[in-house]
Amino acid sequence: MRLWLAACAGFSILLFTGCGYRGEPLPPALKRPVRVTDLAAVQRGPNLVIQFTIPKLTTEGLPIKGGADMELRVGPADSPFQYEVWKQNSERVTVPNTDKSVAEVTVPAAKWYGKPVVIGLEALAPNGRSAGSSNLKVLTVVQPLPTPEALEAANAPDAIRLDWHAAAPEFRVMRKLQQDPNWTQIATTNKPTYTDNMIEYGQTYEYLVQSIQKLDDSTYAESELSARLTFKPKDTFPPAVPVGVSAVPGTRNIEIVWDRNAEKDFASYRIYRDGMKIAEGLTAPTFSDRDVKQGVKYQYQVSSVDTAGNESAKSPAVESALP
Repeated sequence: MRLWLAACAGFSILLFTGCGYRGEPLPPALKRPVRVTDLAAVQRGPNLVIQFTIPKLTTEGLPIKGGADMELRVGPADSPFQYEVWKQNSERVTVPNTDKSVAEVTVPAAKWYGKPVVIGLEALAPNGRSAGSSNLKVLTVVQPLPTPEALEAANAPDAIRLDWHAAAPEFRVMRKLQQDPNWTQIATTNKPTYTDNMIEYGQTYEYLVQSIQKLDDSTYAESELSARLTFKPKDTFPPAVPVGVSAVPGTRNIEIVWDRNAEKDFASYRIYRDGMKIAEGLTAPTFSDRDVKQGVKYQYQVSSVDTAGNESAKSPAVESALP
């Protein structure tokens, strides 16, 4: 009897444990891809370049089997704007397959020159369902801007001077060190020239220039990028001539003093007496000449030298003699 009761109790435990409480049944997953919220677009030369992150999950957080169908559209920005009307009148653009997380689509813009357009997309599930439209991008399409040509670089004092050919409202200048992967915009200018004074000698730089036209507070039309230019600056420019030079006679020496140079690549000074160099490698703006005789007049000049070895012209001569 006891064995039978134990067996029955075990069976009951298994029965209730196996069944459990399931709760309310869950609704079926809609399997709609999450909305695209980072759609961006720019006119570059004769094309519209559109970028967005491709959804990989549904609104329930489930992987999208087979990937989402990206219904990208470009159409006129009619006023007043009505999404469904725009969608019917817009043109669907093919989104190429890519393994990357961000898609980039290039669309010829010629048919919309001089007109504002709206760009948007919906990510569709295999069953055709959508979580709604992406953010919409409005662009005014303009005639293509000219690509800067004949980009050249030249040495300038502690700088690199860039020149190019193109007629555009403004230009964007980009730079990177040769060994770096990423570009940085360093300036905009309204002239086809720019002087980059944030350089270091010994480094090799690469430059790109692009024509731009401001369309509104946050949107620009762009040209294609110029050809890449690689340039290693060389310091061929001497520092400034020392000023304020004076020679003061003492009891047994003549003290030469002058104003300190301010160049960032300054290295040292040289002292000349009667045209002959008598000292070099001085870092302080003073020198005491003890190799002098009473009653003899001496003429002194000072030059400055930079870290590349460039020497300035000599300062105007100053005269002095021991009493």
